[in-house]
Amino acid sequence: MKEQPFELSAHDLAGNAALDLNGALDECLAAIFPNYHSERFTPVTLKITFEKDRFAVVLYAYDHTKGAPADSGELPVKKFKGALTLPAFAKYVHHFSASFSNQQFDMGQMRVQNK
Repeated sequence: MKEQPFELSAHDLAGNAALDLNGALDECLAAIFPNYHSERFTPVTLKITFEKDRFAVVLYAYDHTKGAPADSGELPVKKFKGALTLPAFAKYVHHFSASFSNQQFDMGQMRVQNK
């Protein structure tokens, strides 16, 4: 699995998340972001932030009309921004899970000892 870099130092806890959608990815993205068209864009990263009473959703997508990515080591993307209430978020999401740690330990080495 490829890992998305995530700035860790400014947060109390950081970790990993998994998301399963109700329906196809492109259908969900097109419903949330009116300017997103799957014929033109390929999703690269979806960032979800919970703020007060809504989810801020940011999509970074590669634009096929710009041609193949250059060998510069950079991938140019278009940024789409949206917001969803909890009921709207639940409409698109079948399952969402997240694990957070304090970064002092490797979560992959954990072994539960509750016997």
